[in-house]
Amino acid sequence: MDIQSVDNTFQDIAYGDSSFEDLKDELSRTANENQHHLCLFLGLYEPNKKKALEELADTLEREVKVIDTAELVTKIESETFQRLDNLFKDLQQSDTILYFKNGGKFCGSYTGNSSSRVKYATPQERYFLKKVKAFNGLVVVDINEYTDADKTLRRAAHSIVSFTLPDSKFQRFMWHLKNYTFHGCELKTKRPEAYSPTG
Repeated sequence: MDIQSVDNTFQDIAYGDSSFEDLKDELSRTANENQHHLCLFLGLYEPNKKKALEELADTLEREVKVIDTAELVTKIESETFQRLDNLFKDLQQSDTILYFKNGGKFCGSYTGNSSSRVKYATPQERYFLKKVKAFNGLVVVDINEYTDADKTLRRAAHSIVSFTLPDSKFQRFMWHLKNYTFHGCELKTKRPEAYSPTG
């Protein structure tokens, strides 16, 4: 199944810019139309992600259902498919914003040469996108690492919102302090970045 690219009008948005206000206006305008909207939240700064989600909920006057992707995705394809079927079967379409935290669990994996910077979509990811396409409403996938969002997911997304660390030195310091562990902030080893922070 090929995932077709969508209109790229909102695929390079930074939270806090006027482009995010334009996205809210567009979502409000099309809220009652019989269609889905897949939005990616990319970046580490959780406080602004929370604010952005609250703004979307207020704009659309809808509740938010938070779903932990880590509890959905397993290495067994059929098991993941069944969990996704059960999740979407019980949802009222359009009445709820679906917010998938830990969305990197959906994303593709590196294959072939160990130095490859290309990630390929897994069957679990493609099945998830199929379910999203059949859902009439807003689906937000939260991914911390920009490079975790593979090309298939990016092509399917109607909007991609970047969340960078704030300019304020104090805010940045407090964020680093909160996320510091005895092992340091960066626990994951990543391959070279394939995408810029805004897409």
